[in-house]
Amino acid sequence: MSADYNRLFQPFDGPEGAPDQDDSAGKPAPSSNGHPVAPVGRHARRDRRNDVTAQPPATRASIAQRPTDRIAVAQPGPAATKPPAVEAFTGPAKRVPKPVSRQGWRRWLHKLTRINPGLSPDEKHEIALRTRIRRSPRGAYDIGVLGLKGGAGKTVLTAALGSVFAQVRGDRILVVDADPVSGNLAERVGRQTNSSIVDLLAGNRLASYNDIRAHTSANAVKLEVLATEEYGASQRRLSDDDWRGALEAVSGFYNLVLTDCGNGLPDRAIRGLLTTMSGVVIVTGASVDSARQAAVVIDWMQRNGFRDLLNRACVVITHLVPAESDAVASDLVGRLGRHVRSDRIVVLPWDRHIAAGVEIQLEELGGAYTRKILELAAALSDDFDEAAIR
Repeated sequence: MSADYNRLFQPFDGPEGAPDQDDSAGKPAPSSNGHPVAPVGRHARRDRRNDVTAQPPATRASIAQRPTDRIAVAQPGPAATKPPAVEAFTGPAKRVPKPVSRQGWRRWLHKLTRINPGLSPDEKHEIALRTRIRRSPRGAYDIGVLGLKGGAGKTVLTAALGSVFAQVRGDRILVVDADPVSGNLAERVGRQTNSSIVDLLAGNRLASYNDIRAHTSANAVKLEVLATEEYGASQRRLSDDDWRGALEAVSGFYNLVLTDCGNGLPDRAIRGLLTTMSGVVIVTGASVDSARQAAVVIDWMQRNGFRDLLNRACVVITHLVPAESDAVASDLVGRLGRHVRSDRIVVLPWDRHIAAGVEIQLEELGGAYTRKILELAAALSDDFDEAAIR
């Protein structure tokens, strides 16, 4: 029994009764030419596992460097791909085509050869003007148009300036006729209703834009006009409180409000209007006498507490007849430039459509006149970021 017991702890060499194998078993036997012969069978597989030199280079390195406890190194996975919908918005930006000029030789060169030299300096200047006009004012912004002398073109300027603002900006622009004596702003813009500012003030409820719109007319570029009461038909004279109340009522529903003021600065109504203004345009004719009246307006504003408003003022010199000399206008620019910045003085040329006395149509205005109105609108818009309601 001890013999059987000892046999349990002896290494297993094979099945019982199998012949003992010496150390030379499993080793390659020499061939006839002296080179060893590769072993076959079970011994060949065991030798290939133990023989490092018999493994491929990569396997030999892994066996030679095999640690007891290996730390697995994370291999980088496939690159993350964006969904097609996201890729469509995050891909490389498409190149914006160069604008094609519509003026002069640049237009014809592109039309005949398809070579695009780009916009002219004049076209780039107009684009810059329109960009300035599109600025957003902080809160309601009211602009008054003043002039002591009738016939200087104050009303037609208000209509043309308001139409340019409405066309370029595309938002709600309102012009108000505050001349109770000879106001005809509604006729120059295009009157579609007999309602006036008196009817607006008589309304019991002005709580929405539609409440205001029921009393206004609009032209082709959607400029709205609030007419004054016809001279002699008004039952009472509007006070300064009436004018302030009317402007405060409409300002909350329009981005810009332009007011064609009367000719009497000492009038309390005009004073009341000026207290609501954020900007002002002083209009004068291209004559020494008219310019003297503009100087009176400037002096009056300085003496009556409107110096801050005067700092944002623009002066417009209008040519009322085609034969007026440009030398006179240049002299007036120099004189008025002592009180108002020269870049805020605009000289309007004579225009056939304006002189006809009909409803203002922007497409009928001359190119030179339209450009000057654009420059005036841009100068006023430069104050949108700084000026607030008075």
